[in-house]
Amino acid sequence: MQKIKLFSLLFFAIFLSGCFSDTATYEGISYPQATDSQFTFQGETVPDDCRVFAHLMMNSKGPATGKDISTAMHTEAESKGANLVLIGMTREMPDEQFEENRFDYYGPEYDYSFQRTWLGWKFGFDEWDEAGSISDLGSNSWGNGAAKFDNSLLIQAVFLHCDKK
Repeated sequence: MQKIKLFSLLFFAIFLSGCFSDTATYEGISYPQATDSQFTFQGETVPDDCRVFAHLMMNSKGPATGKDISTAMHTEAESKGANLVLIGMTREMPDEQFEENRFDYYGPEYDYSFQRTWLGWKFGFDEWDEAGSISDLGSNSWGNGAAKFDNSLLIQAVFLHCDKK
């Protein structure tokens, strides 16, 4: 009986430790690591052969520069096998100051053709609705070390894998 209680207590402690963890392990779709990911801010520029395999929101650490943010997204994208990233809108998070960049994934369960199936930014609304005003992170500030953002940002993104011909 004592062994059963001890085992139950140990199991319960391990179970609870997972509930309080800050780090989540990515369990979504991935491709072999990429080394040359590109970014776009316009869906109409996505080539026909590209497949969406990850919907995500990035919470940038603050303060940061446009270069800091693009480097973090670039590293995350390539580690999952994305060779193209579509960046959506960005909102400021004035009540949050993340010390590390965070990536929250929202599926999909399977990859799909962007040109035939993309339905728009239909994920992460709880997080999106709680954020502040729209930010000016865009093509002019992306990768720009002089573009400074005092607050953490919430950035919509989609990872794509495109065939290279």
